[in-house]
Amino acid sequence: MGKTTNHSKAIQERKRQEREKRIQDILNAAKRLFFCKGYLKMTMDDIALEVRVSKPTIYQFFKTKDELFFSLMIPASEKTEKELGEIERNVLDRRYTSGSALLHEIFQALYSVYQADPEAFRILQLFQQSGMVWALNEEVRRNLVAKARSTFSLGRSILQAAMEQGLVHRRDIYPLNDVIWALFVGIVQLEDTKKKEKGDDRFLKPAMEMAEHLLIEAMATDWSRTARLPLEK
Repeated sequence: MGKTTNHSKAIQERKRQEREKRIQDILNAAKRLFFCKGYLKMTMDDIALEVRVSKPTIYQFFKTKDELFFSLMIPASEKTEKELGEIERNVLDRRYTSGSALLHEIFQALYSVYQADPEAFRILQLFQQSGMVWALNEEVRRNLVAKARSTFSLGRSILQAAMEQGLVHRRDIYPLNDVIWALFVGIVQLEDTKKKEKGDDRFLKPAMEMAEHLLIEAMATDWSRTARLPLEK
């Protein structure tokens, strides 16, 4: 009886792994085609051909192209929420003793999201900023917009608490939050256009560190006493 149970579990585990691999293959193909053809031009037939499976096989996992791309983007969105949520808890608990440390943590959090899956991060930002979000069906668009609003709300909450604690200079939190995002996303997009080879991000990190340092100089109340902090690898 024990051997039969173990054999059954082994088969179930193998099927689970095969399913996860198939899903990941589909998502990876969607990423490649997105950058080659663009979202509007690519089709589920294109993805099926890229993965070398039938289109009905893809529909077993994703009902529509919109749902597929939402599944592709949601991990980056959720990781951003998780990272900023932790910073929010820390600042509300008054665990930061300097504004420079807080701002460094914010940049580090965004950088870690990008590093976890650069292509998914780029796709997420392109959908949110280029108007492509309106090409998605209403349900997917609503969920994606809700995620974006939650992320921006976390950023504003962090900045508000930091100002109340005297960690950063008082400014309007709405444009300041937008500036921080624009600095990060803008540098990612700029370096994407400059790099000569896929995966060549050697200029990205120094540019990020420079942007962080300038923001600390402008906003942190303790900036004159703070050494420049490098982003982690």
